[in-house]
Amino acid sequence: MADMLTAWEHLGRIEDLKITYVGDGNNMVHSWMRLASRIPMDFTCACPEGFLPDADTVKQCQSTGVSAISVSHDPMEAVKGADIIYTDVWASMGQKEEAEARKRSFQGFQVNEAMMEAAGPQAKFMHCLPAERGVECTDGVMESEASIVWDEAENRMHAQNGIMIHAMGLS
Repeated sequence: MADMLTAWEHLGRIEDLKITYVGDGNNMVHSWMRLASRIPMDFTCACPEGFLPDADTVKQCQSTGVSAISVSHDPMEAVKGADIIYTDVWASMGQKEEAEARKRSFQGFQVNEAMMEAAGPQAKFMHCLPAERGVECTDGVMESEASIVWDEAENRMHAQNGIMIHAMGLS
């Protein structure tokens, strides 16, 4: 919810965006795919072999026909023309002992200045935070004009408040 609010604020729309997630095929990818099964977009998960999103989730989300949903192993190709490049840490909670091995496996998947340039000048950068700067993204990208991570983080509070108000029947 917060990510789409942030996209709407910065891009003026939530439909027909090209969103490329670069990194591990984790829970964030599954959330984006489920969103893409309801809102028209072009969603690609660019991940290394062995770090794919859940195959059943991919198939289920693709079967709705609402969006183009794909998995790629070529991040530089996947980001071309992206409106949003999204990433997350490479080793989530419970995977920290795998961090060094994952760094080797994820070579070429760091969101850096060259990747942002390959996407084009329209590309915005998002990250669910906290970030491990110098690992999945560079300081330069995190602090660039293209980065909308701080607005994204602030919007979590607004989205959560809206959900709570709705759930309590106060809306």
